[in-house]
Amino acid sequence: MKYSAGIVTNAFWLSETRKTAELLIAGKDLKQIRLLAQSENIYQVKNETRALRIANAIVQRLESLPNVLMEKIANSDIGTAKLLILVSFMKTDLLFFEFMHEVYRPAILLGEYIITDRAINTFFDEKKAQSETVAKWIDTTINKLERCYLGILREAGLVKIENDKRKIIIPHIDYNLRKQLTENELTPYLNAVTGEA
Repeated sequence: MKYSAGIVTNAFWLSETRKTAELLIAGKDLKQIRLLAQSENIYQVKNETRALRIANAIVQRLESLPNVLMEKIANSDIGTAKLLILVSFMKTDLLFFEFMHEVYRPAILLGEYIITDRAINTFFDEKKAQSETVAKWIDTTINKLERCYLGILREAGLVKIENDKRKIIIPHIDYNLRKQLTENELTPYLNAVTGEA
């Protein structure tokens, strides 16, 4: 997987993702979901182009997960659905996964529980030094990615703003979900959100 800044054009889309997961579980494919997005406006957006983009992005994320977890997005509680949507973001965007693993997780491991500007800036500086792709991005792109990543974490319930600080909230992950993530070889994603080794 290559580094990309494409994530900035996508949103968390909780209700849309749950609805799409239900359609995929019911046997619909991307083509059918795109048709529903156009003909029935299942995502409740104003233009067709946006509806198709939402369908494409959500289906790509959902298809990165095993069916058992897709079913959990559709049918479980909101907290579980949000956590699994976050995992789908990490599964489909290498740079975001690395951000979680190199910025979010260490803040937990070190007992800081805060995402600092310094940690974010260091992360992107290191990526610029390591990757020609990232090195070519202008500051505006990096700033959009920073806002996007933090927005995703807020939507997922893993960060809240408190006294002008980005406080980390470690999610509760029940035994069954933890087992399903582990059995489906998603332990690195579990560790990224829990701070576990």
